[in-house]
Amino acid sequence: MTYANGQGTDSKGPVRKWLGRLVKLLAGLFVAFHLYALLLKFVPVPGTILMAQRAIGGENLRRDITPLEDISPYLVSAVIAAEDTRFCEHHGVDPEAIEKAIDEYQRGRKARGASTITQQTAKNIFFWNGGGAPRKAGDMWMATFIDYTWGKRRVMETYLNVAEWGDGIFGAEAAAQARFGKPASKLTEREAALLAAVLPSPNKWRVNPPGPYVSKRAGTLQARMRVVRNQGLDACVFGEKRPAPLPPAKGQPTPPPPEVMPDLPQEPQPLPEEVGPETPVTSDDPLNDVLDAADQSFSQPAPDVTEEPEPFSEPDLAPAPQEETLTEPVTPQESGPTDLRPRNDLGLDPEPQPDSPPQ
Repeated sequence: MTYANGQGTDSKGPVRKWLGRLVKLLAGLFVAFHLYALLLKFVPVPGTILMAQRAIGGENLRRDITPLEDISPYLVSAVIAAEDTRFCEHHGVDPEAIEKAIDEYQRGRKARGASTITQQTAKNIFFWNGGGAPRKAGDMWMATFIDYTWGKRRVMETYLNVAEWGDGIFGAEAAAQARFGKPASKLTEREAALLAAVLPSPNKWRVNPPGPYVSKRAGTLQARMRVVRNQGLDACVFGEKRPAPLPPAKGQPTPPPPEVMPDLPQEPQPLPEEVGPETPVTSDDPLNDVLDAADQSFSQPAPDVTEEPEPFSEPDLAPAPQEETLTEPVTPQESGPTDLRPRNDLGLDPEPQPDSPPQ
């Protein structure tokens, strides 16, 4: 707007100005976020928010960045078998796994995770644990972005270098050294299965020594690893250098194709034997711990009330003792007979004493 003297005023109010600045700031962060993601295709991930949280909590972080060539192929097959068997088929987000999770939830079964390895990688690098739906939407978007720009091999390499294995241990190399005293390139099939078996709850389940559930889960993973290797479900990671199929387990014949992927065992509740006594179970989200405790308290069934409680009524007064049984009160002596009169336990007013009989 311009006045007759040539002077004008800005038609934008202060609210519109601040909104414009906020939009520019968010747009700048969006661009910087994706530029950082593109940079990480070529350089190692310097650290994650979860690593910072663990360090602030007083844990001694251990992490050795290792190229995929120096990590055992067994571990690649193991994490695919444990976390994401469709890793080579989807584009960062697996709609089929999401549909299965929703279907099982609607049928009243325990909620299962539908996050892919790519989503877990995006969450570990760019976001944090917890956060609900907004964070989920963010890691789904970034998973799609890095799957397209990085490729499957780089996603797997980054995942195995930022995954947490408990006690402040991050990455496959540090986990192999801490748990088995060897480099990640020397992991055996069983050791790789054990490391992959604890990935859902690395601060809750132990590798050395493994509890009954971890041992059973690792055995099932070894069978799933053979299916992954024989059906080429890890081919997108290895390319032309794909390792040979795994032999069948001892005492078992070679299964005819197509092999069936065995289901992982259900997690028992509770699992006291899976928690090491020397390592406290850490929490990824304190708010979730509070909500879980509240859920456990309120999930206990309340006692059934079958009938209305009877109204309270004062107890009937005890009948007065017969006169012939009454005697004059006797002053207790140091060594006299025991007073056998009934005690007034209810705090009632004493009955009036009858008149003494004539002497």
